[in-house]
Amino acid sequence: MRVWVGEYRASIYQEDGGWTGAISLGRNPNGKRNRLKRKAPSERALMRKLVQAVANLERGVRADRTYTVERATADFLTQLAKRGRAPSTIGAYRSLIDHHLVPQLGHVRVQELNADHVESWLQDRAGHLTSSSLSIVHGLLRRSLRRAERHDKVGRNVAALVDTLQGLPGRRSRSMTVQQAAALLAQANGGGHRLGAYSVLGLLTGLRTEELRALRWNQVDLDAGAVFVTAAARHTGDTKTPGSRRGVALAAAVVAVLRAHRARQDAEQAAAGGRYHDAGLVFCRPDGRPLTDRHVREQFREMTGAAGLDASWTPRELRHSFVSILSDHGVAIETIADLVGHASTDVTEKVYRHQLRPVVHGGAEAMQEVFGPLLAV
Repeated sequence: MRVWVGEYRASIYQEDGGWTGAISLGRNPNGKRNRLKRKAPSERALMRKLVQAVANLERGVRADRTYTVERATADFLTQLAKRGRAPSTIGAYRSLIDHHLVPQLGHVRVQELNADHVESWLQDRAGHLTSSSLSIVHGLLRRSLRRAERHDKVGRNVAALVDTLQGLPGRRSRSMTVQQAAALLAQANGGGHRLGAYSVLGLLTGLRTEELRALRWNQVDLDAGAVFVTAAARHTGDTKTPGSRRGVALAAAVVAVLRAHRARQDAEQAAAGGRYHDAGLVFCRPDGRPLTDRHVREQFREMTGAAGLDASWTPRELRHSFVSILSDHGVAIETIADLVGHASTDVTEKVYRHQLRPVVHGGAEAMQEVFGPLLAV
């Protein structure tokens, strides 16, 4: 049977228990016939597919029948890497796609992907991923199809038509009580841990873990009792935001801990001799090389265990604890925002600062009052 679909004449016929439709598009440069074919279980469904195919043709969408969801996501990640996204971020995205998208939808051609496919996939993954991870991987599919749209690989982005579902509850960050923080500080200061000073500084200044790992001695003024944050252990080497560049006053107890830490580090460097890689880092491995986040997590877990705390505490929760303890101690929210490097109390509407801020006081006095006697012992 021959029918007209827009300005195109199509042949439709029954085949293999279903219906097939073919539209002739002339001949390819090699002389072979160029035919656009669609299959469907019913004549009505076939006509819908042919109408959509013609609409795609008129919008310039190329009939690439081999372009799958897996290829679309791979192309998107390649583009993202070329734009300078951190390798660790690309690796995390690739892992999510490989484990939670490709096995379910990777084989589907982007032109045949529909909202039902996406909705069913999200419903399945909602039982395996946290809400945060589910939102990320859905966003990756949406952004991959958006790129495919720009390159005329697909007529519309069906992933944008479906709302992300609620996934499993994620682990919430916690804040230590004053008693828990005191137990950790006692262990960090007197337990002989190489990163004891790391925990002291993290808890009593609120510096981010990536800021602590990138901190150098030329950013620390022990005589003035201040630390200046100008870098972070990130892909770019810069702080998380321009507003994160700041100077923070140190409690007298923290200065004493850092002086002791510097003396131990000098002894390590002397013992290592020419094998020491001196990058001026405040916190480093025994040979002076930079710490990774894994090194910090492992040693922090040892510290929390020795302090009688459970092993699920993470280094980044030192910062949460800092904010919580200061708030409980009556420090103004505006001061806390300055101390942790937020441009305002409303993080989502923060105004980036373009130069190093003056030393921020307020936190040092409060932390000295709360924990100073403990560290003095």
